[in-house]
Amino acid sequence: MNYHFHCPKAFRSARSYNFLINLAIRHAAFGTAMRLLLAMREELIPPNMETWKLIVRWLVRTGRWDEAQVRVSHITRRLLGRQPETSNQTYPHTIPLPLWLELFGSQKRGALRYYDRRRPSVTVRREKCTVFRYQVLMRALPLLTSEIHPRVILILSRTMIGTGHRELAYSMISSYLKNLPSRIRPSHRRTILSIVHLHMCTLPIKQGLSRHFAQRRILFNFLGVCPSIKPSPMSLFLLLGSLRGSRCCGTLALRCLRKFREQWGPHIESGMVRRRVVDLALKEGRLDAAEDILQRERMARRIKRGWKLQTEVFGDPFLRTSLKVQRRRPLRNYFGHEGVENRRWSLLEKKFLRMKERRCKKNQPLL
Repeated sequence: MNYHFHCPKAFRSARSYNFLINLAIRHAAFGTAMRLLLAMREELIPPNMETWKLIVRWLVRTGRWDEAQVRVSHITRRLLGRQPETSNQTYPHTIPLPLWLELFGSQKRGALRYYDRRRPSVTVRREKCTVFRYQVLMRALPLLTSEIHPRVILILSRTMIGTGHRELAYSMISSYLKNLPSRIRPSHRRTILSIVHLHMCTLPIKQGLSRHFAQRRILFNFLGVCPSIKPSPMSLFLLLGSLRGSRCCGTLALRCLRKFREQWGPHIESGMVRRRVVDLALKEGRLDAAEDILQRERMARRIKRGWKLQTEVFGDPFLRTSLKVQRRRPLRNYFGHEGVENRRWSLLEKKFLRMKERRCKKNQPLL
């Protein structure tokens, strides 16, 4: 923000403000987002659809869903060239799809500092509000084109599962995958995998083999419906997490990892997957398997550091140079959570060393 406001006003635009507002909402800095919106209005920078999306998202995340509902109605009438009406009609029939999707958001737990202790049944009230909002928004369904973006299906599936309509969400994604073309964009492929992961994560089954095989059935059913998508390391990570409740969790995790590597290739194994396998192996007491995976992780880190150094010296050979205006890179490219992952690996390595030292002391012969 300091760098942004040190630049001359001629270089500030709605695109730069939208990037900062999105980042502030992402980190629950709602006061910062409000100050950025006020500064944008003071500098007479006209808002665009992305700005209106962020305003609605900011209102929803701060617990002002009704105000966001009214704001969407005003924005829609403004886009249509109408004056605000005094009737009880909340939405016109031509509500923009991006604003309609933002209203499916919710206030994140712990994002606000205040907490109302006079209302003990927070969970029940939140579930009732979710069902009511789902009914209101489905009555104001905008006009959808023939090519529906997978993000629309993702948001609808999340809301349907949250309101108890799991079977309806499952049938919707199945019919959607059947009508997809043979070639899918990489961004669409990632969103479709997020939908599959959503169905895997929200299974109402306890951890154990039953949950693991139920998740496998969901994954392979969706892969059979749409062969153009392939599982990602996150898919394997979720499958391994359901093995925590089983007795031989480390051995089963190694078998699952070996099977996925044979079927889908070595790219299915990431640092996050290796960390979960080491965690399950330590839980079972398989120090040999944990040490083997740790050595593979160290080797992967050396290769990554060497490639990073080579890229800094010689440049990235895969970088696409074009005269066209480049789109803003997604935030996951800027914030890869590497610090969190390194911290978890350091704690896991310390745990491995403690267990190894304890076992060496037990195996020492008594004099």
